[in-house]
Amino acid sequence: MEGRDLLKLLIFFMIGMSLLVGMLWWVGIDKLLSAMQRASIGWLLVVGLLVFPAYFVRAVRWRLLLLPVKNKVSLSTAFWTTAIGFMVNTLIPIRLGEFVRAYILGEKEKIGFAPSFSSIIVERTLDLIGLLTLGLISMLMLPVGSSLPGWALNGFKIVSVLIGVILAVIFLGIKKETLIIKLVSEIFKHIPFIRKRVDRITDFTRSLIHGLRGLSQEPRIFAANLSLTWLLWLIYCFMVYAVFAAFGYEISIVAVVLGGVLLNMTYILPAAPGYVGTYEAYWTLIFTALGVFQVDVLLAMGLISHLLGIAMMIALGCIGIMWLGLSFSEAFKVRSD
Repeated sequence: MEGRDLLKLLIFFMIGMSLLVGMLWWVGIDKLLSAMQRASIGWLLVVGLLVFPAYFVRAVRWRLLLLPVKNKVSLSTAFWTTAIGFMVNTLIPIRLGEFVRAYILGEKEKIGFAPSFSSIIVERTLDLIGLLTLGLISMLMLPVGSSLPGWALNGFKIVSVLIGVILAVIFLGIKKETLIIKLVSEIFKHIPFIRKRVDRITDFTRSLIHGLRGLSQEPRIFAANLSLTWLLWLIYCFMVYAVFAAFGYEISIVAVVLGGVLLNMTYILPAAPGYVGTYEAYWTLIFTALGVFQVDVLLAMGLISHLLGIAMMIALGCIGIMWLGLSFSEAFKVRSD
């Protein structure tokens, strides 16, 4: 990364740390430590281990999305590449991990960067669809008289618009592939210094569109992808339930699902490296809005679940690097050629 990017990350990290320190000061260290002592080690172990089935479901779904590109992508490679990508996203939350795992899988499976990366675009679109549908269902199940704050409703509206735009672009790319490639070729061949690379640019565009076809497969495969997406987010919601269970706090299933959905939607927003401070702030804000008013317990939950998540993602990412025979410099290197 360039010096300017490192400076931005440092600034965001300092903002996140300041936010976390401010919350710790507001709640009080004594209250926070007292709340933490209530946590059940058994349930916290469940929280950490749920990362494995989540990554497994992601890997299976990724293989299905890549069927138009390659018939049999290695499940092991997809799993460990996913682990590496999420580790990078955790350490550098500017979605660099998506490029990293597209590059690694493209190299390991000999399919190239472009189709691998466009399959990740489809994957993330499915994630948004899964979050939106689960969120809307849980909203309909809220007790009579309950209401969500305006920011939560606006979040669902923004996600809905984003899904619509992405789907429109994907289907336009698939249906009008020839026209788009022709336009790209016509545009770039009139630009100095680039016209010599028009063939490479059009090939790259064609590969991107090829990878997008994972969303337009036969209905049976599409239904499988959608089912895996819902299963994935239910696993993440169960993680939230396990955190509350670890602290012996009873909470409704509707609040767990809705809170889990809103929490995962915040990953679209800017954050500090490692989501320091921002994760705890979002966790506390969301579940306070859903009726959990013990702020010291909420902050303790958010802090411990965050530390557990970071530890598991870094550990699995490091294992993935060794499993795939990579170096750490290779894991953070991205090339599209």
